[in-house]
Amino acid sequence: MTLGGGSRAASWAEPGGAVLRVRGVVDVPVDDLVPVGDGTRRSVAEDLRYVYGEDQPTDWLESGPGRDYPTMIRAARAALRDRGLLADVRLVVLVVTTPDLQHERLLGGFVADLFDDRPYTFCVTEQGLAGPFTALRLAHEELAHGGPQGVGLGGDALVLVLEQCTLPPTATRVPARDRVVALVVGHDGAGRPVEGLSVARAPRGPRSDAAALVVAPDGSRVASPDVRRVVLGVDVDPGEVSDLDGVVLHADAGAAATGVWEVLAACDDAPDAPVVLHERCLELGYRCSLVLGPRTVAASPDADDLSREAVLA
Repeated sequence: MTLGGGSRAASWAEPGGAVLRVRGVVDVPVDDLVPVGDGTRRSVAEDLRYVYGEDQPTDWLESGPGRDYPTMIRAARAALRDRGLLADVRLVVLVVTTPDLQHERLLGGFVADLFDDRPYTFCVTEQGLAGPFTALRLAHEELAHGGPQGVGLGGDALVLVLEQCTLPPTATRVPARDRVVALVVGHDGAGRPVEGLSVARAPRGPRSDAAALVVAPDGSRVASPDVRRVVLGVDVDPGEVSDLDGVVLHADAGAAATGVWEVLAACDDAPDAPVVLHERCLELGYRCSLVLGPRTVAASPDADDLSREAVLA
């Protein structure tokens, strides 16, 4: 799946000239959220033993922080509402990388009831680190062409990338802590324009031990505000990235699918800087990228050229 035909935002333009824009990215604080109760943990343990046998280990249910997705989604809604980013949300796309700790609520119905005006709700699963990139494509298509009449939902879309760490031992990478990153996107108004997005097949392979040690350099925090940021996922080989000009940032090795998006949220401190994200999913075999321009705002209606944009200071 490749979106856009080059590095220019015009390749993402709809017939009316609209370009998908990332209005805001919020790394939602969740460490202080209340965990699920003992009753939920007992229920999960009983169901696991019923399905897999009485010798199924369930001690991991007590060792993790035990937050569920409904609680984390409520926190995301509150954070977005405080920032004024929920006024026109018509679509919510959930990206679930790890299973929900609780198993008694269907997240789609929960989200539709939780948010005002009952937005359309989709969920992207089983795509690993490629899930958030696919979610952005879905948001773009549904806002432009979705809805019951096929003429587009209009308004904004909310993409919620969710992962929780109260999980049984596994050979695959699991997040070191619970995380939620929220992206609000739309075709009108201010935001970083999407200039290119791709999700392509790539060879699967073992994870390099060296890749897990990479951290963001401290010097990146004092870089010039208009210098291009290049964000690399934990398993991205820098040698495979064609253009590393700019400030190179690395995702937290303790994240699953949220890593590069947490870094993108931090890039809001540099609105004049273009941002490029590169991600690699070794387990499922995907290579993904997202190219974003500097944050812009549409010109005022009385401007001579309505298509002109002004870069925010």
